[in-house]
Amino acid sequence: MRRAIVPGVLALLCASSAFADGLAPAKEGSSPPPPPPAARPRPERDTTSHKGMFEVSVRTALGLRAIVSYDKTDYCGATDSSTSTGNAPVCSGRAPFSFDIELGYGIARRIDIFAELRLGLETDFHQSAQSTDAGPRMLHFSPGARFFFSDAKSSKLFTTAQLVFDFAGYKDAGGKDRGNDFGVRNMNGLWFDLEKAYGFYVYLGETATFSRWMRVELELGLGFQGRYR
Repeated sequence: MRRAIVPGVLALLCASSAFADGLAPAKEGSSPPPPPPAARPRPERDTTSHKGMFEVSVRTALGLRAIVSYDKTDYCGATDSSTSTGNAPVCSGRAPFSFDIELGYGIARRIDIFAELRLGLETDFHQSAQSTDAGPRMLHFSPGARFFFSDAKSSKLFTTAQLVFDFAGYKDAGGKDRGNDFGVRNMNGLWFDLEKAYGFYVYLGETATFSRWMRVELELGLGFQGRYR
């Protein structure tokens, strides 16, 4: 039995010595173990925010519209032989071709304020079916705000909320000015910022005015914007 105890004691002493060597401080001149690699910082998402930038934008669109007259004596651009006046109660068709100029400013990362001026390139319908005088050209002023969301690097979605002040010079059959019109406007679309200083966008716009008559316009357009600080 003594022969079995002696090897066991020797094994225990060797194990204790190895454990003590592991706890002992490193010898002088030896290099410390390398630190664990630091976690790499997550890269910031590339953004093309318009905040603090002045903006100039131009755009054009093709539009369809419908006009509903409040009075059967009002001519809205189409005739109807079934009515007593010969004027159609509802007129629909292509909207006169025009273009928009916009000045804006980025007040927040996702919000621009702007003012839009629409200038007509084509004349609209005459004051009556028998008139040969040139019709008015589109002219409206539309201030509002644009809101961005779902941005993904250089592209993002947007929507606008705008008022419309329509100054086109429509006249009634007697040549009297019909006055100005008022309404609301909205654009929804996809925006692409190619660089911090410029970008372009495609949009679907809706406009509704209510004073002269009920007018609803739907348009599909393309715009370009330049920016500077």
